[in-house]
Amino acid sequence: MTAEKQKKSKFWPFFINLSRGLAAFLALYSLLSLAAVAIFGAYNQNVWWINTGFLPHMVSVLTQIFLTGALGFFAVHVPQNLAARGAVAVPVCFGLFVAVFNTIDVYMLAASGAIILGFPLPFSFFVSVTFLCILISAFFGHSYLEKSRKPSKGSTFTTMSFTILVVFFLFPLGQINCFGTTDYRVKVDAAVVFGAQVYPSGVPSQTLQDRLDTAIEFHQEGFAPVLVMSGGIDAGGTNEAEAMRDYAIERGVAPEAIIIDQYGSTTQQTARNTVKSLQEAGFTKVATVSNFYHLARIKMLYLTEGMDVVTVPAKEVKSTAYPLFNVMREIPGWWYYWIQNLIK
Repeated sequence: MTAEKQKKSKFWPFFINLSRGLAAFLALYSLLSLAAVAIFGAYNQNVWWINTGFLPHMVSVLTQIFLTGALGFFAVHVPQNLAARGAVAVPVCFGLFVAVFNTIDVYMLAASGAIILGFPLPFSFFVSVTFLCILISAFFGHSYLEKSRKPSKGSTFTTMSFTILVVFFLFPLGQINCFGTTDYRVKVDAAVVFGAQVYPSGVPSQTLQDRLDTAIEFHQEGFAPVLVMSGGIDAGGTNEAEAMRDYAIERGVAPEAIIIDQYGSTTQQTARNTVKSLQEAGFTKVATVSNFYHLARIKMLYLTEGMDVVTVPAKEVKSTAYPLFNVMREIPGWWYYWIQNLIK
């Protein structure tokens, strides 16, 4: 066997098992999300990887059910006959269509100025590539495996398990970098600014200043007539929300355009407090302002509380270094609240 043939005989089994690992992750993720909707009435967390909202409701639900089944079947077994291949390929092909549609929609919104992309590729682009890999492997996998050295059960399990673990890490990281850096330039009723450290002197930390400056600019450009300052009480007794209000007033925001929530000690508390107060005030269109690495989790928590929001990443003026620690910290946090929503 030539060196080129040896490479091919190793590549295809690896590629197919990699695709099966991707399918296994998505099938399990989707199954748990749909089960949580049916049993607990949770919001459908499949929206984080595929948006079928443009379809009629029943078609959207059936699409997700059939897609979940097809992905799960392929993860367990590489289809051999034409009927089995078609049963997997048709739902996956439709999923690919939806993911490509989602990707095009993002770029159309960016072209219209409704959003500003911080990362050049939307998350749906990577979902499209994933579907394409699964589609190729599901439809042609059996033929490729017949021409290659059949992988052992051990190597199949290892490749699939490793793929699932890697995607478990990359999935929230992709949300943080693709979704979190997207700036939604739409008019809203109010914008919620998330608190951060305030020094004993009452001066906001640089992180908080970045958030406030972005929110003030958003307000002064006419996108949000009301700013909601949400923060807790620091260990030294400093009231974050009041310091945030004072900072905004000093920079020209009218006091009557500011609402404060001084019980937002955590992201979850801010979401719960502000959803209640905003709904009581009759506000339905809401933006949230924080650092990009924080926004995917914020979006999730608001959806859990029954409110959809748009997100505005803070412009990090003085700190341009990639905040690796904060990003890595968000990954387990994202999954923690994802699991929490399953049983809410």
